Amino acid sequence: MSIPTVKSFNKRVARIFALVAVVAAAVLLTGCGASLTVYDYTSGGVRYNAYELTIDGKIADAMDATAAYDADGRRYDVPSYFRALFASFGYEPERAERTDKAYSARFVKAFYNGQTDLERHGTTLDFVYEYVDGPFLRTVTATAQNPFNDVRAAFDAIPPDQTATVLQQLKNGSFAFDEFGDRITILPSVTDAFPFARGSSLDGLRLNYVRAQSSRMESSGTATKLDRDNSAYMFSRYFDGTDAEIVFRYKRPMLYGWYIVAAAAFGLTVAVFLIVTRKRKPKPPSLIERFPYDPEKHRDYDNHLPI
Repeated sequence: MSIPTVKSFNKRVARIFALVAVVAAAVLLTGCGASLTVYDYTSGGVRYNAYELTIDGKIADAMDATAAYDADGRRYDVPSYFRALFASFGYEPERAERTDKAYSARFVKAFYNGQTDLERHGTTLDFVYEYVDGPFLRTVTATAQNPFNDVRAAFDAIPPDQTATVLQQLKNGSFAFDEFGDRITILPSVTDAFPFARGSSLDGLRLNYVRAQSSRMESSGTATKLDRDNSAYMFSRYFDGTDAEIVFRYKRPMLYGWYIVAAAAFGLTVAVFLIVTRKRKPKPPSLIERFPYDPEKHRDYDNHLPI
């Protein structure tokens, strides 16, 4: 499935082609060597959410080496754990690969009706616009707060009984209660399943917000060409308390300036045309040019000759 491109720059962006708060789930994967990207897009008239997860191969090996056992006595491993995690939210694996270099997987869910997961749990960006007008072009600067600015605080504030989102389940796991009121673990938190992840620094994880826009823009992010007209813009920050901004800058024509130029060009063209095509009054011929003299033909010549 292809990632969509966008030709218009909307004032309000609702969770489109973006990483959102749930992406911060990757912080639980040791703070480095892991990334989780979330996409919201349309293909064939159907809305999709997709999660792309990548974990460095050495980190995945270390996680497996310290993995806990499930209720059936089987040891967790990275591929099966995340397959079960996303399956619990209705996501199907589109691809998955485990090599010496990395574990990489993509999980996809179609939404035929109603809101997508990102619409329910995502973040809306509000852009503030500034304009600088020149005679022919207007420079527009659009600035928004990075959607990850409050993610660290939200993550730290998740209480131990919340399990409704991917982020919450990665921190708390998922569980149920039997008829006796005893808690039954369905899927442990990632740190319980893989103790190697405990105690890792969260500040070093790099979070990326990605957005497709016209290629004819400047931005504070990194641009990657998608096609002739569009680029993917990536804005990166760390999983800490520092606020960051997303900035786009582009130009739009100032119509009145071009109207003045067009009017002036039109007037100049008309003037040149009139000058070039104006019929000049011919100069009367000299006496020599009139020889032999015809008094009927040259009545306008004041030579006082008898007629």
